[in-house]
Amino acid sequence: MSASPAVAARPSLNAKRITTVSVTILFVAWIVNYVDRLAITTALPSLAKEFDLDHTQQGLILTVFFAIYALFQLPGGFLADRIGAKRTMIAAMVSWSLFTGLTGLVSSFGMLLIVRALFGVTEGLYPGASMKAVAERTQPHNRMTANGIVTSANTLGAALAPLIAAPVITAVGWRHTFLAVAGAGFLMAVVIWWALPAPLPEPTAAEGDGERVLTTPATTDVSTAQLLRSGALWRFTLLFGGFDLVVWGLLSWVPSYLQTERGVSITASGALASIPNFCATLSMIAGGVLFDRYFYGRHRLLIIPSCAIGGVLLLFMAYATSTVTFITYQSLAMLVLFLSFMPIFGLPLRMLPRNVVGRASALINMGGQLAGAVAPFIMGLLADHVSFAAAFAFLIFGAVVAIAAVLWAPQRPEELRTDFAHA
Repeated sequence: MSASPAVAARPSLNAKRITTVSVTILFVAWIVNYVDRLAITTALPSLAKEFDLDHTQQGLILTVFFAIYALFQLPGGFLADRIGAKRTMIAAMVSWSLFTGLTGLVSSFGMLLIVRALFGVTEGLYPGASMKAVAERTQPHNRMTANGIVTSANTLGAALAPLIAAPVITAVGWRHTFLAVAGAGFLMAVVIWWALPAPLPEPTAAEGDGERVLTTPATTDVSTAQLLRSGALWRFTLLFGGFDLVVWGLLSWVPSYLQTERGVSITASGALASIPNFCATLSMIAGGVLFDRYFYGRHRLLIIPSCAIGGVLLLFMAYATSTVTFITYQSLAMLVLFLSFMPIFGLPLRMLPRNVVGRASALINMGGQLAGAVAPFIMGLLADHVSFAAAFAFLIFGAVVAIAAVLWAPQRPEELRTDFAHA
């Protein structure tokens, strides 16, 4: 006897519910992650005043986090593939919230560097696990749209961080601000433990996305060494590194620049610094949808123009003569650049089997975070010894690297499949 239409529809309805709930929870978790991470960029002038720091030392505070954070991308992806995404995310969130709180208790510049390094260890475990959690709870045809929504929380969190941190710093000081945001992380860990749904069943090739699903069986065990031999994944790593050089350079220094060079108050700097990141949030979601519908297998057509136009806008921003034009050009640059974010992740996450997504996404993300380690320190040096205009103009280099890397990276899905099969 055949199933009734209502009964037959239940699996798809259940899958849709699992995807919706998972995307919502992970979206909020990433916002908390970014608020924890970027509160310090708004607090930098206060830290500099208390510990008597120049721009180079301020850049080092940011760089030590990103350097360690980058190194722990692969361990985080490995843990997610071995012990599960959910367990890894909870452990990471509880640990990083502890070090967020400890940031507010430091008594010296050296202690601050140690705490931020340990903060980098614990946050580094999270991204690969989060990407794997999304892959496990979505279907191939909507995976990039779901990832676009979840990762748009990065830019939304970057927009909210100064809006939240600036008035709290003004009201209670930078130390109590870090203690306050740590509490949100502990709370979010409880939510993930209690409410994140179990993964969907692994789709078979026939149930997947046709030619867009890697033919490697889901049960195939792929070693980390084999993954590291994939030249294509390293090219995507370089691509994301160029992109994130721009992003982390802007996120690291714009709030402090507005306060110290433009004479903007802490609260006003938070509001202004958030505007470009709201633009990036909308652009990231749009990029995920565009990639799924129109640019799958043709990502160069989206990435190259967005990086080229974004680079020109960065140049205009660097030499803007007023605060309004500076923020306007930055907003336009972020709006254009973030159309490329999901295509950079798109092919690897759609084509690789789920049992390696944690490590593969961690490898690509590592490139971005290493760029995040480079950008704040070099920009601090340029600000101290040349000018802030030179520091912001340096970011154009990231757009150039991204364009070069995307010309080198695979363009067609079968190229990535072939590369991975021979790694």
